[in-house]
Amino acid sequence: MTTPGVIVLLSLAVLLSGIQAQDASFPLESVSVEGTAISRATVLEIAGLRIGAPVNKAAIEQACGRLQESGIFQSINYHYAPGPKHGYVLTLKLTDPGSLSEAAIDLPGIDENEIWQWLVTKYPDFNHKVPSDDAAQKFLARQMEAHLGARLEGQHIVARSEGDIGPRGKLRVAFQPETLPRVASMSFTGNREVPSSELTKIMERVAANQDYTDRGFQQLVELNLRRAYEEHGMYRVGFPSITAQKTGPLLLAVTTSIEEGPQFTLGDVQLLGDGLPTAAMLAAARFKKGELANWTEIQKSIWALEKPLKRTGYFEAAARPERILHDDRRILDLTISFNKGPLYYFGQLQFAGLSTGLETKARQSWKVKPGDPYDYEYAYDFLRGFFQSVDSRQFKKYRVDTKPGPSHVMDITVVFEPK
Repeated sequence: MTTPGVIVLLSLAVLLSGIQAQDASFPLESVSVEGTAISRATVLEIAGLRIGAPVNKAAIEQACGRLQESGIFQSINYHYAPGPKHGYVLTLKLTDPGSLSEAAIDLPGIDENEIWQWLVTKYPDFNHKVPSDDAAQKFLARQMEAHLGARLEGQHIVARSEGDIGPRGKLRVAFQPETLPRVASMSFTGNREVPSSELTKIMERVAANQDYTDRGFQQLVELNLRRAYEEHGMYRVGFPSITAQKTGPLLLAVTTSIEEGPQFTLGDVQLLGDGLPTAAMLAAARFKKGELANWTEIQKSIWALEKPLKRTGYFEAAARPERILHDDRRILDLTISFNKGPLYYFGQLQFAGLSTGLETKARQSWKVKPGDPYDYEYAYDFLRGFFQSVDSRQFKKYRVDTKPGPSHVMDITVVFEPK
């Protein structure tokens, strides 16, 4: 991240009557602030200015320097002039930052929303967003430290950049303790269908002895425990609270509460799309209608569902399932649409490693022609049929190589390695 350029312009108005030197101090009569959503009181606080306090040219420049060092303004312009009470009148023209980054506050034991609410009262534009500038992020970290005081137990707050988020791959800034605590133990309450031993085993693989934040642990619970519950047909499972208690220096015991909800059975499955080999697809999928809606098993059926469609030449076909939960009947219905992608075709066929006689026999057994829709499994069907009349033991190994060409044409080479 780079610090935006800050321009400080000084226009010295008519000198106060009787002032012989620019370093003479006189009371600061008033300060007007323009161009920012940040309140005048907050601007004065950052600048270290106080109405009525004596200031001179150097003090005003130092105050504007503090505004610049905060990093939360894109530009700073100012001028001062004589006031009606023989003091200084200061005008600050500020520009708010043009670039804000998504942000989170991960301070174990401290409610993130509480800190955001406090922060927004001072900086209205900083609602789960902060300036992309490093200096501004460090400044806000210091502000949070001062606000939280003893609740931080001596820890400093640092701003860390996390991985890409969202469809556009933006970075998120996370405000966290300088040293994060670790998960020493985990427990669960409210679970009946899935035993705590199974839940612990699942979470230990991803969270045991790892750095802890409330948000990060919640994400791990959602990604891992929800999947476990959906294998039991429990799609309304919730994790209403996660509490962390200290068990030692930087060690935590984490308790996750669970509301399991009802179990669902699999109901109707509808395939949406034109020209689908529906009968073959459903036969391959073998959905277990009327039985427990185990999502892991349902996903396997969906993957099997794609195979007959792919074999018709739509090699890149992908299913998009939509789950419809009927809470009154505890039934899960599925509607599955398909992105078929382009139609692929067979191209040229080559054999390698065969004698002239065996190659002739192989070509006679190969039934598809260039220009036919590409069936990605056909070459393996061919090999199974070929070896019914040819002893496969004469070959060390064999394989099928494919080479995509222009216009979605797939050239195929069947390679045999003799012993």
